[in-house]
Amino acid sequence: MRSVLWIVFLNSIAVTGCVASRFSSHVATATAPPTVFRAESSGLSELESAAHQKRKEHDSKKKPERHSTAPHCDTRNTVNNSLSDSSEQTSLVGQVALTALASPFAIPCLLIGDDHDHFTEFPDYPYADDVPGSLLVNSEFKGTKQTWGGTLQSFAIPGSHDLDRFGGRLLLENADRIGIDTETDYLLQTHRHGGPDHAWMGDFNVVYRFAESENMQWRAGVGLNWLADQTKPEFGINFTYGFDWYPRRPWTISSVIDAGTIGESSMFHNRSTIGVMLGPAELFAGYDYLQLGTAHVQGPVAGVGYRF
Repeated sequence: MRSVLWIVFLNSIAVTGCVASRFSSHVATATAPPTVFRAESSGLSELESAAHQKRKEHDSKKKPERHSTAPHCDTRNTVNNSLSDSSEQTSLVGQVALTALASPFAIPCLLIGDDHDHFTEFPDYPYADDVPGSLLVNSEFKGTKQTWGGTLQSFAIPGSHDLDRFGGRLLLENADRIGIDTETDYLLQTHRHGGPDHAWMGDFNVVYRFAESENMQWRAGVGLNWLADQTKPEFGINFTYGFDWYPRRPWTISSVIDAGTIGESSMFHNRSTIGVMLGPAELFAGYDYLQLGTAHVQGPVAGVGYRF
């Protein structure tokens, strides 16, 4: 039963990421060939301008108020009832919103059974010495243990529109659940007028492992996005959310979602991979989707990693 719930929950995350990326694609009106360099999100600003303009026009067209000459009626009870109904509706909406915001964090804790009342350590690497995953939870394991662990990855993404990406990622975290997650990508666009173009982009996040077990860890955090090309650097905020799952030797399943901004443009990124552990080394492959403003690049990703 728990496996079925996990499948449903993981699929819901994938669908949410897909819907978010599709929604942002429809909001932005991309009429020119997509390019990740200086991709300004003009669609959102146009919608905001239109909304303000419509509000001004609506306010300016309001008819002047007329004082009624009809006999005065006592409407205090009606007003009080309306305020009461409005307060109940606001409370209900608040409860629904709070539940929606908390569920991505509460559900993994519930399904894993993480009560945040245990002691964890890291083995040398996932599945080392017949360990069932990548964490030791209240374990009497006699092998080599440490109070911190990490992942170092290098990957390549042959993207669309002659844009290729090559990057690396470093994740470091301790037994107290706190860590850093940073990534740097090199973007190279070929077959364009004036010769090839290139840029660097990446993020730096402070993350918290909010749900953990021996074979599954969930993280979330906030940080900084950046992009540097031949013009000038751009920066923005980032929210990251993801998990690593070690279902059974030698498999690994990972997914990470980043959502934020770079400059004036919105940014959405998702990478999901399946890997195989060969000792501490990992071979992985999957799919990567990146959207920046009106531009998006996507494609298969493959790489090698070292988990320690």
